Amino acid sequence: MKDYCRILEVHHEASVDVIERAYRTLARKYHPDSFPPEQREWATARMQEINEARDVLTDPKLRAQYLRWRRMEFWRLFWREGIAGLSRHWR
Repeated sequence: MKDYCRILEVHHEASVDVIERAYRTLARKYHPDSFPPEQREWATARMQEINEARDVLTDPKLRAQYLRWRRMEFWRLFWREGIAGLSRHWR
């Protein structure tokens, strides 16, 4: 699963309003129409990722599933790599 909070650059406890503001900011920054033709494919993929993150984080059921995954991933990383691994991967 993708780290949707990292994609939208928000805290995992961010409100829907904060998520929507982050989405709008990133949508303006990465909208494919604002890129030259040779970069539009990359910008389209980035925009799809941003849209997916917003859809998950604003839907209560999907967000709950995502947060459960995030907690499990945190502990999996902790047991596999310890504190040093957490400091490298988790923010």
